[in-house]
Amino acid sequence: MSNNLNYDYKKYMLPLIKLLALTMLIVGSTYTAYNALQLKKLSESIVNDFNQLYSISRRFAQYYNNTDMTFLEKGTHVRNGVSIMVSKDSEVKVLSKGINKLRSQFETIAPNHIWTVAIFEHPSAYGHFDPLRKAYADRYSEYKANDVMNRIIKTESLEDTYSQFYGCNIKLSEPYAEPGTDQIIRTIFYPVYNQGVLNALLAVDIKNSFIDYQVNKFNDEYWTAIDTKAHWLALKLPIKISCTNAEPIYVGFGFGNIFERIFAPSVFIALFGHILMLVYKRNKQRFYKDRMTGFYRRDFYEPRLKKQQNFSLLVIDIDFFKSINDALGHKVGDDVISEVTRRIASQIRSSDAAIRWGGEEFVISFRNMDEQILREKAEAIRACIIEHSIEGLNVTVSIGGVHLEDSTFAEAFRIADEALYQSKQNGRNRVTF
Repeated sequence: MSNNLNYDYKKYMLPLIKLLALTMLIVGSTYTAYNALQLKKLSESIVNDFNQLYSISRRFAQYYNNTDMTFLEKGTHVRNGVSIMVSKDSEVKVLSKGINKLRSQFETIAPNHIWTVAIFEHPSAYGHFDPLRKAYADRYSEYKANDVMNRIIKTESLEDTYSQFYGCNIKLSEPYAEPGTDQIIRTIFYPVYNQGVLNALLAVDIKNSFIDYQVNKFNDEYWTAIDTKAHWLALKLPIKISCTNAEPIYVGFGFGNIFERIFAPSVFIALFGHILMLVYKRNKQRFYKDRMTGFYRRDFYEPRLKKQQNFSLLVIDIDFFKSINDALGHKVGDDVISEVTRRIASQIRSSDAAIRWGGEEFVISFRNMDEQILREKAEAIRACIIEHSIEGLNVTVSIGGVHLEDSTFAEAFRIADEALYQSKQNGRNRVTF
């Protein structure tokens, strides 16, 4: 049982394990290189998405400058789902529909990641909020007339941005936790100037998870394993988003993630390849192996023998086989051949070549075997066959052997065949060298 398990392990499991290891090495290396190449594309995609958010924000200035005014009393009003906090009775810009359109455009870039859209007036007489969160309500109710300028514009260095033709007239904040909700957000600040005077400030709060959303979307589209996490063994790339003083965002991948991604496909590829190899070998054997005995076919192996110079050959013939066929039929004859060859195979090594030379005649070619061991091997084969009956018959074989160096196959076979003839003449069931 132990020998069978060891044989199965060497024949099936060991090649499969080697193939799996090779497959994982190839797939892993290829997938790692692929992910590394995709990092730049992801970086460009994230930068482009933020630039689109900037562009949408800048376009809002045109809408702001050309919208109508309406009178609202002090208090909080709701128009088209947008809250308007009015600190004193005032003429108020009609911005709610524009804010709705603004949000819808943002959502095409960052779906479900726009936390709040707010418009702060300067001086601070009123403000628009979509939605009006408690943090904004508390903060805005305490604002004085110039607080927008003092608290945000100067802090974010957005003074006189209207004069910057090609620079950043917009600003992205660092990630921070919104008071009251602890939602981690980044804010896009865009000041609206007219004739050098600050009229309003657009503030768009974006969930910081937007970065992970972009990465996950990219992974789904390109089947990559990239993330923003820190790994002990990783490759990562900094992403420098324009118009921000925040620390760069790092995207990359850990080699543990690569292993997790490739393991199942590698197992599938290895199993599929292993099955194909087994099928190939099995079908290939049909061309060079005899179906009944599993021995090599003569027409396949004889050309190889003709290339050799050193020989350790046995020629084996089943005694009285014609009588068995004639008396008991070809079915019994075939069973006798099958069992005889099975017993021969049990006595030789996997490196030895067993060939079905004729109907009941077989040639065994041994590698690296001296004459004494060859004689012992021939005797062991003869004894193994006669040890137990086959189909109720005492089947025997006659064997002729030769150990010859620096010769030809034709000469070696002639000598072995003569030795076989002597075994037949001397009573059969014997070995002759």
